[in-house]
Amino acid sequence: MADLSRRHHPFPEKHERLQPLRLTALSLGHFTNDMYVGFLAPLLPLIMDKLGIRLTAAAALTSVLAVFTSLAQPAFGHLADRLKFSYLAIFGPLITAIFFSCIGLVDSYAMLIVMIVLAGFGTAAFHPQAASLAGKSSGRQNGFGMSLFVTGGNAGYYLGPIVIMAIVTQWGLQYSFIAILPGLLISAFLFWAIPHLPQSIVQQAKQVETNKIPHALPAFIILFCISMLRSFVVSGFNTFIPLFLHERQFTPMMYAAGLSAFGLPGAVGSLLAGSISDRWGRKRYMLFSLAAALPFLGLFLHLPGVYAMICLSLGGFFILSSIPVVIITAQELFPHRVNTASSLVMGLSWGIGGIMVTPLAAFSERYSLSHGLHLLLVVNLLACLLVLFLPETKRV
Repeated sequence: MADLSRRHHPFPEKHERLQPLRLTALSLGHFTNDMYVGFLAPLLPLIMDKLGIRLTAAAALTSVLAVFTSLAQPAFGHLADRLKFSYLAIFGPLITAIFFSCIGLVDSYAMLIVMIVLAGFGTAAFHPQAASLAGKSSGRQNGFGMSLFVTGGNAGYYLGPIVIMAIVTQWGLQYSFIAILPGLLISAFLFWAIPHLPQSIVQQAKQVETNKIPHALPAFIILFCISMLRSFVVSGFNTFIPLFLHERQFTPMMYAAGLSAFGLPGAVGSLLAGSISDRWGRKRYMLFSLAAALPFLGLFLHLPGVYAMICLSLGGFFILSSIPVVIITAQELFPHRVNTASSLVMGLSWGIGGIMVTPLAAFSERYSLSHGLHLLLVVNLLACLLVLFLPETKRV
């Protein structure tokens, strides 16, 4: 009976040990879900040619994606704090897969927006509950567990361009629907690996001891602003890297290679960041990672060929490695509302950052992509300065 009872409690208390099956399933779910989200950016040049739209209209698709994948997350996080079942984490990737895989079938800008909106709801539903499950399945190794979960998402997002470009390069944009298969498989795996909850997350959350961090709300507001600015930088680079390379006459497959050069090292950085921040402290690592990214992202804009790609990779390694540390910090500030806290720094802040890409695209269209990317470096510097005002949430 004891084993059966534990089988039905996917939210272990912090003193329990790491639960590798559940954490692995959630990380693979994050990998698969975000792989589909990564389809849009490398397809933008092809979509622009197919639909005859300009840069600002293409960048607006990124903002639409940001609104419905990110700004909707707090609502799903609030819902997840009250649900008795883990259906959002299980079926979110399936919804994301269905609609993102069909992007190549649409022949109008309006229908493309509809597909992005519907796919966005799938990923918005997945993230808050899955992040909370990952944290609670990590036992005392919260830094490692969240790093593994975030690494799955980062790796998927930046392998997504390679997957979709391999398909459309071989068979054409209209065959993008072939990519639906991984989404079907991962939802089936999650349904098997993650048991249903017999009681609500709210009831479980009340058992968690609240960290005694003074002025938690002001600190969270600062953390949210840091996450928003960092998200703006990352969303801007994700959107403009393919267009920047297209402007320099690179082949379509190199659009995907550029995104992967930015993101895959960041996935490695995310895997290491949680454990390092367990030893260094959250604030110190956050400041280090954001500051270290600045010179390398700047050099990417000025160096030729392989040297530019090396700097892009190093910049991605550092800036993306801050993501799990921000999420852990949010959960440590408000451990009694981990779904909501996670959704705000994973969702709302990313959504606002994504929306800001559209006016940045208008600025870049008037001046140049290079000017727009340089402006993002200034934004990243502001994020570094805000870190100085954060309290330390991890005792080292």
